[in-house]
Amino acid sequence: MTIEESKNIKLADYLHSLGYNPIKQQGNSLWYKSPLREEQEPSFKVNTDRNLWYDFGVGKGGNIIALAQELYASDSLPYLLDRIAEQSPSIRPLSLIHISEPTRPY
Repeated sequence: MTIEESKNIKLADYLHSLGYNPIKQQGNSLWYKSPLREEQEPSFKVNTDRNLWYDFGVGKGGNIIALAQELYASDSLPYLLDRIAEQSPSIRPLSLIHISEPTRPY
């Protein structure tokens, strides 16, 4: 998986593959209990339009790679890309989805 392919994975889909589901939705924001720590109230926000996250409890945020850095406690990009690909084999990055025209019988 490339950096660009990983960035095209929807954060909501990736979090779902990790077993996290939103507690509430407000406009284009999904609110979760943080996957980075224990908490009672959701303070982990995903902006679905920008495909970015922010954890108000720790004051950090970013894209899927930044999330993987926090989840897997590593700065090794090849390792992080492998973990993202391994964790989300059924999630296809948007750039890899091919939409074809339906075949027409003649």
